Amino acid sequence: MILISLVAFLAFSLAALSETLRIVVPRTSEEPDRNMYQLQLLNFILKKAGVKDYIIEETKQLYTQARIEKELKSGKIDLYWMGTSERFERELIPIYYPIYRGLLGYRVFIIHKESQKKFDEVKTLRDLRKLIGAQGIGWSDNAILEHAGLKQIQAKYENIFLLIEKRRVDYFSRGITEAQREVLARKNKCKDITVEKRILLVYPFAMFFFVSPKNKELARILNRGFENAYRNGSFKRWFYSIPYIKSALRLIKGRRTIYIDNPFLSKRVKKLPAYRWHKLE
Repeated sequence: MILISLVAFLAFSLAALSETLRIVVPRTSEEPDRNMYQLQLLNFILKKAGVKDYIIEETKQLYTQARIEKELKSGKIDLYWMGTSERFERELIPIYYPIYRGLLGYRVFIIHKESQKKFDEVKTLRDLRKLIGAQGIGWSDNAILEHAGLKQIQAKYENIFLLIEKRRVDYFSRGITEAQREVLARKNKCKDITVEKRILLVYPFAMFFFVSPKNKELARILNRGFENAYRNGSFKRWFYSIPYIKSALRLIKGRRTIYIDNPFLSKRVKKLPAYRWHKLE
């Protein structure tokens, strides 16, 4: 009887190990390349965790971040990547490895091409406060920017580019890893948007993978993958070899830097080891 039970247990264990890991992530844009980096990173980390058989499945419908939060909590979505906040870290399972090594807090602006002269006059935070920006609905950046006295409106992600094109708002603050690709991807639909040339807005910020509380096993897998990738140095090699990361880092040079505070970082994020963050030279 004991032998039969042991055989049955081993058979069950092997079957469980052979099951395909299925990860459901939401689509947030019709633009197919918007989440390319995050999906490439997810593939990389799963492999570093030793996972060989998996499927990453994107939803057919588009989601706002507010809906993503709801679906993550319910378990209908397994994983998404968001700028962190104490609430997200409390209600979801954060993977405490900044997926852009903190570069999300180095911000440039997407503007209407005829607005560059207006931004040439911006020398200080006080000057920037006179202009109106836009951010996505429910994004963590809203609270950070508004805390600094920067006027923001919230709109659906795709609609913000149209607001810039129609000059309804002055700027869309984007991480240096995002802005160039987003403008290029919309060169036919929004011909008059461009990346502002003079200003770099900087605040401490990180984007994490957030996992549904219903999928703790996926969280364990991702933590193991990141730990392995940092331990053997492969993450840094992979990250800094990506052409658009190299291009993004060049955006920093020669800009007028405006620093603002981020009072919303959790104690856990503030204590993350320095090796997980990009270090400015």
